[in-house]
Amino acid sequence: MSMMYLVEKGGPVMWPIIACAFVSIAIIIERCIYFFSTGVNYEKFKRILMDNLQRLRISEVNLEHRETGDAERSFLRRLAEGFSSLRWNRSHYVKTVRVYVDNAAAGTRSREEALRRTGSEEIEKMEKYFQGLSAISHVSPLLGLLGTVTGIIASFNVIAQMGGQVDVAALAGGIWEAMLTTAAGLTVAIPTQLAYLYFEKIVAARVNRMSYTVTYMNEFFFNGCPEKIRACERTESGKKRELFSHEADVEEIVKDEVC
Repeated sequence: MSMMYLVEKGGPVMWPIIACAFVSIAIIIERCIYFFSTGVNYEKFKRILMDNLQRLRISEVNLEHRETGDAERSFLRRLAEGFSSLRWNRSHYVKTVRVYVDNAAAGTRSREEALRRTGSEEIEKMEKYFQGLSAISHVSPLLGLLGTVTGIIASFNVIAQMGGQVDVAALAGGIWEAMLTTAAGLTVAIPTQLAYLYFEKIVAARVNRMSYTVTYMNEFFFNGCPEKIRACERTESGKKRELFSHEADVEEIVKDEVC
């Protein structure tokens, strides 16, 4: 049986289901390309970051308590250049480091505002088209159910026209439509929902790692409460937007991170 034959037997509801399938495939391919092009080995990134911080003795640079001088500016410039030389220009982690470096001497409030803005922008980019996937995964089964209902209606219409005489051959068209649309709707919805959940997991992991990167930088720049900073890595994934949420209070975030 050819695809066009199944579409014809499935009735008019098959066409919006097919449209949902093509849109879903396009979104999944686009998101896969995006996550691949922006993904880096986080352990490798962390090792390079920590090596740079250790080698340049970042613990001696205290930007919280005195104005940044030539030595500090030189350090910040070399750190930024070190990451720009990597082929990770699109990485969310490198962008976080750059924003931190660019605003390290601007004061705690300004730095946290810049990190908040950058985090929100990166989350928005990562979650692009997610609502489309969610809508398709919910609408496709409903379209299949609609096709099932229309198929059953067609079958009962045939029975009514035959005066109650049941002819299986005459009912076949309505049964085809009922079964095919249900199967088509579920076929589109299941992989779409799985892709949506997989992408959500990727976003949650990357946002958490962006948060960890900030805590690593804080731990080296400020020596006030390393245990409190390390505790940020043990937060639940459900709190992934803690550092970057628009609704969170800036002063509370600063208090939590820098004692």
